[in-house]
Amino acid sequence: MQIEIGASYGVGAKMGVIEHANKVSGEGQTEIKHQEGQVILLDFWATWCPPCQKPMGHNQEMLDKRGSDWGDKVRLIGLSIDNDVPTVKTHVQNKGWNSVEHYHVRNGQCTADKDYGVQGVPHVLLVDTTGTIVFIGHPANRPDLEGDIDKLLKGEKITGAGTTATGGEAEGESNAKEMDPATVEAAHSKFQTDLAEFMKK
Repeated sequence: MQIEIGASYGVGAKMGVIEHANKVSGEGQTEIKHQEGQVILLDFWATWCPPCQKPMGHNQEMLDKRGSDWGDKVRLIGLSIDNDVPTVKTHVQNKGWNSVEHYHVRNGQCTADKDYGVQGVPHVLLVDTTGTIVFIGHPANRPDLEGDIDKLLKGEKITGAGTTATGGEAEGESNAKEMDPATVEAAHSKFQTDLAEFMKK
């Protein structure tokens, strides 16, 4: 018997570090992590996905319009699930989407798409200035992303679809809590021990 357990970051959780992401502009791999005071948009997408094209184009438009105002306080990051980097690089260059930070994550090492619960694209997350995930879902659920980003930069909350943790709590509230790595490791070890005991029966 095999048991597979999966978990992903949700609204109210802190953004983790995305490791082993392939650089699209440049060579090699890098890690993507939040820095205090930044607002980050993570946009999982693919070149072969028709519904992904308009949101990614809008990301570029927002940076064309507001990039100088936002500076390094806002990062719009495209995370491609394509099969290879050259495909993404060619597509991005042809579209002129060069202001967005682009990375390739479906490379056999990076687990970002699993970590952030990507089951289809486009799949977007917004991260506030404290590193907390405040929205997860389809970009169409945020008709004013530019306004959302401005609010988050001011430390204000955003509400609406995709901004609450699952579990039935009131809009704008979250029952998610951050767990330190030691607590997670202890829970994992206890689970493994309990499972081993169970399997003996």
